[in-house]
Amino acid sequence: MRRIFTAAIIFIGVTQTASAEQLWLTMDQVRPFKLESPAQSIVVGNPAIADVTVQDSTNVLLFGKAPGLTNIFIFDENGEAVKNLVIRVRTPSSDMLTVHRGAARTTYNCTTNCEATVTVGDAAETFSGVSSQVQTKFGQASNLSQGGEN
Repeated sequence: MRRIFTAAIIFIGVTQTASAEQLWLTMDQVRPFKLESPAQSIVVGNPAIADVTVQDSTNVLLFGKAPGLTNIFIFDENGEAVKNLVIRVRTPSSDMLTVHRGAARTTYNCTTNCEATVTVGDAAETFSGVSSQVQTKFGQASNLSQGGEN
């Protein structure tokens, strides 16, 4: 009985140092987050699910990449964990459609017409095809913004 009590005290001490907070993010959207104290470093559990862009030492942008669960630890200048953000990423709404064909999965964004979209976990051929089209469009847009023709 004594060991359980001691372990509980240690666990409470750790959670007080790095308080856990749960946040919901929506896939493909950014959410600003203000830190209570300046951060020295930030570690993302699974950057395929969520990521962080640092604006300054107390302001970050959280980005939901794919549906799932991960966490983000924030450390102060002494290397102490001051915040543990439990991040849950959901799909935007009923506009997302996931089609399973055996083990292969394809995700569609159906805002007006259903079109394949790049989502982590989709079949390699779908992911590669859509990703390549996105890169081509990005290259065309970059070329136009630099005064080139396309």
